[in-house]
Amino acid sequence: METMVEILVATYNGDRYLAEQLDSLLAQTERGIRILIRDDGSTDGTARILEAYEQKYPQKIRVIRDAIRCGGPTPNFMELVKHAEGEYIMFCDQDDVWKKEKVGETLRVMRERERQKGRDFPLLVFSDYIVADASLNPVPVREKQLQVYGYRTDFRHLLVQNYVTGCTVMMNRAAYRLMGAYDSRIRMHDWWAAQYVSALGEVVHLPEKLMYYRQHGDNVVSAVNVRSFSYRIEKLLDRSTRSNLNLNFAEARLLYERFGSIMPEDPKRALEEFLQIPGYSKLRRMAALLRGHFLKGDPVRILGQLFYI
Repeated sequence: METMVEILVATYNGDRYLAEQLDSLLAQTERGIRILIRDDGSTDGTARILEAYEQKYPQKIRVIRDAIRCGGPTPNFMELVKHAEGEYIMFCDQDDVWKKEKVGETLRVMRERERQKGRDFPLLVFSDYIVADASLNPVPVREKQLQVYGYRTDFRHLLVQNYVTGCTVMMNRAAYRLMGAYDSRIRMHDWWAAQYVSALGEVVHLPEKLMYYRQHGDNVVSAVNVRSFSYRIEKLLDRSTRSNLNLNFAEARLLYERFGSIMPEDPKRALEEFLQIPGYSKLRRMAALLRGHFLKGDPVRILGQLFYI
């Protein structure tokens, strides 16, 4: 049977939770899956766990072994994409747990959109998650407090804020084949994918909570309460907002370099508008952000954008 979905797992020193995550992938109700794993030089027991699972499930699990050291999850995932062969891929962190219907439900939505748009149309589908503690007990955080609350899937908003959590993502082959090689201007693999897919195809939000997003203190990226007073003040006063904006422009330039020649007219015009902003005066930069709807999702963060632009 041809592999329908490849689940890409990027690991690094993840022996504490890795087996539980792999068990949840093997328990998926969708059977046409393969698990593709790449470890980035772990020094704990991760390699032993991977070897044991690969030997036990040789038809389901393949571990990529090479001498490359990526040094972070984004280049690790992008290295994994080079080895992908399935009709669809999903990104998977080493420390979460997926509900058994996660692959099947996401695939159902993906197929519905492909029937409407065609299989050659780049599509990215992402779902919701349950915030959980280290023991997988749900954390009582209201949805409006989460960083990803109030999803935006249009290109203009995705240029300045990521609304797509990588471990909830499925992409079809038309989308993931465009990901390309890692570049230091790419901040996160999920954000990069959401940007170019929203420009060239479509990003679709699936509201079902299909996984437990484990928060344990060692996460590279974790759920954040963006509505707390302390977070709002921190973001308003955070001088790194200026450097983050510069990183947004740098990544946007890479988008233009790689995809400008094949972008439809509307996203290309939006990207060109965005790239002109750094050359304006302060007041024109502020006006351009507002006029172009290049805005973050939280009012306080928008104020920070306008202040530091």
